[in-house]
Amino acid sequence: MSAQSDYQQALKDISSLASSMEDRISNRPAPYTVDQIFRRYSGTIAAPMIDDLKAGVWKKWENWQLGGAISYLGSYGTSAAVAPLREIEQNYPVTDIQKQAKELADLLATLDVAVSEAKQIPQVQDAIKSGDADQMARSMLLGLAQIDPDWPVRASEIQSKLFDLASDSFPAINEMAAGKLTEQDVTKALVEILFAEFLPGPGTTQPKP
Repeated sequence: MSAQSDYQQALKDISSLASSMEDRISNRPAPYTVDQIFRRYSGTIAAPMIDDLKAGVWKKWENWQLGGAISYLGSYGTSAAVAPLREIEQNYPVTDIQKQAKELADLLATLDVAVSEAKQIPQVQDAIKSGDADQMARSMLLGLAQIDPDWPVRASEIQSKLFDLASDSFPAINEMAAGKLTEQDVTKALVEILFAEFLPGPGTTQPKP
């Protein structure tokens, strides 16, 4: 299926869900549910959605549908979405949606500069040429870390919390293991448990949701 047909199918799914809920007390899907329907198609439908927003379809959408679409674009939107998001920010008659549109537009407005700068980094260029997903993701993250001053701060916060959790867990584990494990062993196991979904190879245990 093409991106446009995928997008139209997502809209049909949302419309069908809304119709099925008309007789319920909560007679409209939640924005989160709309977002999740769009996410079934990953990033493939972002371009036709942005084109639709540029054409003014947002004027016809209720806030639950528009809120879900903006949430989806929070992951898959590009700088092309800034213009329609600014229109939504200024003209949509729901304050929460205006705020949501503004926050995303502000974020995406910086995207062109960040992407342009990151693509000048040799490691990023090499990774793109390689076509290897792991290499591209790693190199692009490290590229953003070089040009976004907030990135290392946020990464450090996550790293610090992970180390704290491993450190807090270690005394009990040390006693159970009779001193056969190091704190590094525990930290490594914690990373594998928390990110099992994204790590290759057998033997990892995913935490229950």
